[in-house]
Amino acid sequence: MDTNDNLHNDADGNLENVNNTDQNTQDMPEKDMNTEPSTAVEETKVTPQEIVTGEETTETPVVAVKEEESSSDNDDESDDHAEDVDAQTLPDTDYNTLEMPALVASLRQLIQDFPINTIKTHVDDIKKAFESKDQDAEKEAREEFVKANPATEEAPAPEFEYDNPISKEFNDLHSLYRKQRGEFQRQQRKEQEDNLEKRKNIIESIKNLIDEEENIGTTFKKFNALQQAWKDTGKIPHDAYNIVWNDYRLHTQNFYDYIDLSKELRDKDFERNLDFHNKIITRAEELGNEPDIHKALRELQELHRMWKEDAGPVAKEHRDPIWDKFSAATKVIHDKRQAYYEERDKLAEKNQTIKQNIIAEIKKITAAGAKNHKGWQDRLEEVNALKELFTQTGPATKALNNHLWEQFRVVGREFNHAKNAFYKDLKKDQQDNLDKKMKLIEIAEQHLAGDDFNGSLPVMKRIQSEWKEIGHVPRKVSDKIWKRFQAACNGFFDKKNAQKKEENAEEAANFEAKMKVYDALKEMLPQDDQEAMKADVEKHMADWAAIGRVPYSKRHIQDKFDKLLQAKLKAAGMSAVDAEMLKYQSKLSSLESGDARDFTNERFYLRKRRDEIQDEKRQLENNMQFINTKDDKNPFVIQLKKNTAALDKELDLIKEKQKQLNILERQMKKAEEEASTDDESSEATE
Repeated sequence: MDTNDNLHNDADGNLENVNNTDQNTQDMPEKDMNTEPSTAVEETKVTPQEIVTGEETTETPVVAVKEEESSSDNDDESDDHAEDVDAQTLPDTDYNTLEMPALVASLRQLIQDFPINTIKTHVDDIKKAFESKDQDAEKEAREEFVKANPATEEAPAPEFEYDNPISKEFNDLHSLYRKQRGEFQRQQRKEQEDNLEKRKNIIESIKNLIDEEENIGTTFKKFNALQQAWKDTGKIPHDAYNIVWNDYRLHTQNFYDYIDLSKELRDKDFERNLDFHNKIITRAEELGNEPDIHKALRELQELHRMWKEDAGPVAKEHRDPIWDKFSAATKVIHDKRQAYYEERDKLAEKNQTIKQNIIAEIKKITAAGAKNHKGWQDRLEEVNALKELFTQTGPATKALNNHLWEQFRVVGREFNHAKNAFYKDLKKDQQDNLDKKMKLIEIAEQHLAGDDFNGSLPVMKRIQSEWKEIGHVPRKVSDKIWKRFQAACNGFFDKKNAQKKEENAEEAANFEAKMKVYDALKEMLPQDDQEAMKADVEKHMADWAAIGRVPYSKRHIQDKFDKLLQAKLKAAGMSAVDAEMLKYQSKLSSLESGDARDFTNERFYLRKRRDEIQDEKRQLENNMQFINTKDDKNPFVIQLKKNTAALDKELDLIKEKQKQLNILERQMKKAEEEASTDDESSEATE
């Protein structure tokens, strides 16, 4: 019998490419060739024939494969293959976007809801994301600790201790996962070792069938039973698989080659096997139209397992044709898978570009910064929108996805540092502004308590202007200090206005009194006795000086009185200079009874007028240098000399006024000193 059957070493159609997870699917043993494919459905197990024939009595002709059946025998000490197969049923989550409590909850859910051998990749991703966030939290806690506990010359900074309760919770959960996974792997290994011994015994039994002298029918039944036992035996260790499989195939082929079988029985078995192969091919071709590529790949993997394990040999002339058809159907699915991954890679490259642009934009926003609170709030809204877009964008290429996520976190932290630095400086500036405004409040309240409203008025106006120029203060005290400052200012001006009303009433009465003096002086008739007339004028002058201030709007009465007084003094026979000085005595009397501001104003006026006269004299002297001063008949020279004489006369008068003003000032100071001495003596006597 020809030994070249259809159990090729690559009979799985390069199945290692079915899933993009670096898996190496092994060749599987063949099934009893003389047993009809069963259509029975166990309570918890779906038979391979149901996948191909759809003979299960349910509405759906193809039944999903159980986890154990969809895994190849190469899952010995690692359950990576099982995890890759079932990964599609696990939640698709970008764990980098979750915070630490959510990562703990996700790990707990995986341990509770999914087989321990299917979650390794997800657990590794969660662990990596958690450790990264925990490191960031520790770094931030350390920075805050250093700021709050700076080292001094007297004592070094205390030692930092990081204690994160949620980190302990995560580590406990991860230890539980590792313990359960280890127990699962040890149990798997023990079962595989037991299965290895069973399969070795089966091979030995098939080997011994050749030497038994029994009826061919009995021998063939034993062979079928051994094949069924082989199929029912579970997984074996990966490192022993190829040797055991080659031994099994060798002795199975030897059984067919050296046992004299009935040609009719063999041909019938070949026909059944050919029919089963064709059903596998039909189902593989149908999978070419399956829209879910992952589902198609998982079922194709099971079809390859059935091709190797459940379907027996066929006649030699059919072996290559059916294999070519099966390979062609497999290639269709592989091509679709390749197209799927190419499209996914294109989308990943697009996502990569989007994420790189987002990172660059956040860097740009951070570098630009802002100058005020509103500006930083606007920048914060922009960054939050970019962060949301980043998290909503799908994964980038595998080589850069984690790197981009780390960059995204770094630029996010840099933005937060820049924003926090601004608000830290702003807080300091606001505190400085608060100190400045508190000083202005103190000044306002001091002047509110005083009575010198004329002297305080410029100060109050100045601090009001300064208040407007000072920037913002902390919001929690802004209204409070403003109301306090406003109350002090309003109180000051209310008191000032009240005093002004009183003064206005008094000044109005003074105006009426001065008008009576003015009218009396005006009605005074010239007298032959000039001394008597002079005495009457001086009496009116004294009466005038004894009267206080008049309203500002009525101050012109002083000029009218001065002109009338000068006329009356001339009528009494006094010279203009004497009349002016006598009139000035009246002015001095009013200054003596007035306030300090009037005294200061008079001194300023005299000094200013003296400077003006001296400037005018210098100008006249300059003009005299350009003309012939010897020509006394030159009208221009005559006028210049008159003007110079008039200025000299007025200058003498101004100097005399300044002299009298100084005398009065000294007398007033002396009187104040004597009064002060008398007060001190009185206090000492008491």
